Amino acid sequence: MKNTEDTSSDESATCYKTEDLSTYSKVLCLYTREPDSYQLYAIEDKQSACFSQRWEKFLELLKHTVSREIGTSGISERTIEAEAAVEFTCLQGVPIKVTELRRNDEGQTRGIITIIENENDFSHWMISHILEQTRMDLDEKPAVGHGKLYAEMFTDYFAQNLKNTTKNDQWGEGGREYFLEKTRYFTDRFLKIECILPAFPCKSSNIEKVHGVFPDKGEELALRRLAAATQEVRKFYPPGMKIWIVSDGHVFSDCIGVDDDVVDEYTDRLHGFYQNLAVPGNDAIGFAGLKELFFTGETVLDFDEEMVSDIELPHYTGSKICENSELSRRILMKGFDTDDGSLRKQILIPGHPRLHLFRGFSKFMIDDLSHLAHFKNVSRKCFKKVVSKVAFEMIKRNDAYSNLVELLFPHHMRFSIHAHTNSGPKFGVKIISGNQCRTVKSLESLDEPSFEDLLHIPTPWHNCVIKLGDAYYLTKSKVVFEAITSGLYEGQWKEGGEQKNLGGHFVLKKKMHVQKQM
Repeated sequence: MKNTEDTSSDESATCYKTEDLSTYSKVLCLYTREPDSYQLYAIEDKQSACFSQRWEKFLELLKHTVSREIGTSGISERTIEAEAAVEFTCLQGVPIKVTELRRNDEGQTRGIITIIENENDFSHWMISHILEQTRMDLDEKPAVGHGKLYAEMFTDYFAQNLKNTTKNDQWGEGGREYFLEKTRYFTDRFLKIECILPAFPCKSSNIEKVHGVFPDKGEELALRRLAAATQEVRKFYPPGMKIWIVSDGHVFSDCIGVDDDVVDEYTDRLHGFYQNLAVPGNDAIGFAGLKELFFTGETVLDFDEEMVSDIELPHYTGSKICENSELSRRILMKGFDTDDGSLRKQILIPGHPRLHLFRGFSKFMIDDLSHLAHFKNVSRKCFKKVVSKVAFEMIKRNDAYSNLVELLFPHHMRFSIHAHTNSGPKFGVKIISGNQCRTVKSLESLDEPSFEDLLHIPTPWHNCVIKLGDAYYLTKSKVVFEAITSGLYEGQWKEGGEQKNLGGHFVLKKKMHVQKQM
């Protein structure tokens, strides 16, 4: 399974797309304000809207617009006609809606501004859900000073200890400033710096890459690395840092030949790993997935499954589907799929970035699905055709999931296990350091290889871990089997379970007669 949330373009949409029907494309702004004085706490413009720049003028318009309460939900709505709205958007002739919510556990009012077009029960529910679930609960915290100094310290720490740097890195050409400004949301308020990392989906279905379907030493090393980073941050910034692992396992499981219930078990065991290695009193890592983002917390408006009955998802790999996981995927695609047919056109244009992405996905999935039992009696030609369909669907879902994360985590630092130019809004990180475990392609050459293809950054869920002497190496399970078969090495899989050795891994050593000959 490839973790894919962060492979979409780093460029934001420039204007609202009227062609797609997603709720995401209706959103023009998220904000929080003081309930009585309308003082603005925080605001995020979307799609070239300029509410933040003209808030005082918009406020006057808002105050003179009649508010309508939606039942007993605590939600109110205001409609602003197209003639008045055009000054704040890039739209002509389109009215907008201002929806607000005052949660019982907050002293602030949350607001979301959306296009009024193709209104239906689902869009009403999704707008209320975004308003309730988006992580804006800390907006009303007042600034306390020293924010820029702490932001500088955290930014430098990230660059020196976590950032994954590529040859076309743009950290010094605007990326650092973007990162610094995002950090100040937290440091200005002296709050724990919260980050999101879409990662840890499930193990690949390719038996030549991994040992099994559950977390092993690779996941353990990655969790230890991330938890240690949060402790290091606390040494110079007392509130510390928290990393939210937002798994996309259920977004893609049916595309990559992994059963939904296997994803659930992988996730449960991953949580168990963290519970065993967590430092008491240090809230270092949190977990969320597709089902948690849609079906946990308060529900402002009732959801009816009939709202997404028109969404049919293709399934190509024969994986076992669970009802709630499938429902989550249908909600995701109805609410956040912004493909209006342009993707199919783009992949037919020579040299287009999306064509490059499509080919990268296709190549990766040919490798990842090559040992799946579902394709055992399928011709190579047919297999490649199916893989092309899988790659296309995965790009669509990847974009939709990225859109979901963007709205529900508007202030969070966005980390990625994929390589990026580090210009923002996403920044690449290495979740396993070279001091813990070196990545190799062969046991005969222990030099760490370069990975120019940004889709193939080594991860625990596409590899296994070998202990050779006192050192750990991350590589494909195929490398282990070939080493043993060659007669040069001997060893076996060692199960984990101990407090300091949670994850299973291979333990190998060179045979004695080979060492003497050398």
